[in-house]
Amino acid sequence: MLIYISHPYGGQDENRQKVENIVRTLVLEHPENTYVSPIHCFGFLYDDVDYEQGLEMCLNLLEKCDKMLVFGDWKNSRGCTAEVLYAEMHMIPYELVEGIHE
Repeated sequence: MLIYISHPYGGQDENRQKVENIVRTLVLEHPENTYVSPIHCFGFLYDDVDYEQGLEMCLNLLEKCDKMLVFGDWKNSRGCTAEVLYAEMHMIPYELVEGIHE
């Protein structure tokens, strides 16, 4: 299963590191899945593209995934809330995850 990892970013290296820890834990616990982090796919472009273009790239990636896992303070993240709404509108299953190692 291809699983999209949604987590607040805001260009902060601390958040990138948290996602790396999350993905590491998930891969070790569920090696049958492939986890995709838009932060790691597109984060290096954070200062090079405008917000809407960056979000569109993330949503295009999400569209290809079988499921989304949502971490962190997603309710206060414009990008994460957009990803959750997109998943709902396109019937992509998602799960709000708490307590994973960040």
